[in-house]
Amino acid sequence: MKVAIIGCGFIGRKRAISLPKSMELSVVCDLNEVVGRKLAEDFNCRFEKKWQHVVDDPEIQAVFITTTNNFLTPIGEASILKGKHVLIEKPGARNPEELQKLINAHQKRPVVVRFGFNHRYHPSLLKVKKLVDSMDFGPVMFIRAKYGHGARLGYGDEWRFDPEIAGGGELLDQGSHLIDLTNYLIGEMDQVTGITGKLFWSEKLEDSGFIVLKNKKGQLAQLSVTCVEWKNIFEFEIMCKTAKIQINGLGRSYGRETITLYKMKPEMGPPDVEEIDFDQEDTSWQLENEEFYQAIQNKDYSDKKLKEAKYCIDTVFKIYQLNSK
Repeated sequence: MKVAIIGCGFIGRKRAISLPKSMELSVVCDLNEVVGRKLAEDFNCRFEKKWQHVVDDPEIQAVFITTTNNFLTPIGEASILKGKHVLIEKPGARNPEELQKLINAHQKRPVVVRFGFNHRYHPSLLKVKKLVDSMDFGPVMFIRAKYGHGARLGYGDEWRFDPEIAGGGELLDQGSHLIDLTNYLIGEMDQVTGITGKLFWSEKLEDSGFIVLKNKKGQLAQLSVTCVEWKNIFEFEIMCKTAKIQINGLGRSYGRETITLYKMKPEMGPPDVEEIDFDQEDTSWQLENEEFYQAIQNKDYSDKKLKEAKYCIDTVFKIYQLNSK
């Protein structure tokens, strides 16, 4: 299967490194010729500067779209309408209206559509998903999560704080990951509230967001994201009826990836504690790419992932609307 990567930056390279053996990287594309040609040289493939040339290439069966947010929807929509399978990096669009264009295109030309929510494929999340679904500790009562990083010098002047390019700030960037993980574990939440803050980096878009969600079953989620976190952090806690499941870290600068199980005793009091350590390389990119390939092989043309991405971006923009008043 011949595939293309459009967007040759940090994430594009990660996708290239993590391709399944059954996917042949045939062409890469970027407006920055230096970056694009370097990736093409490293992976012995063709370079194109114009994404339209890639989408029009009849030999390309699947496209990984790893650009800035302003190009995600135009390239995704054109690729779908040309019959290409697509993996579009999160959030998939700058706003709900753009995401709807992808849904409309898919209705006209069913193909495999995936979005780059690679956190689902971290070993800790895969393990926690099994624990939650097993109901061994009863139903989930609430989720509490923190995700933050400290960025770098000049971060406020980068594209992530340009409304025309990014569409939204930290709530759309890292917030969409936490909203997606909550949906992955307990489903959609219909009650949404939250607060955003422009605390440090820029007056254009928020660098911090605080979210509270609730569903019809009464389950709650309290989520916070920020790039004003001077020590990178990822904490994800799931409170079940008889246990607390806590994920810490994502590897590298976020710290060692672990799960700690706090299992309540019948008589309550201090819980039994069990720790599971995932001392290994981050395989989430490989697993997500492999799932994309298998979906193509199985002709999984459902709109499930489009609906999930739409739910995430709709949730973010409900909070934006609340904070615009």
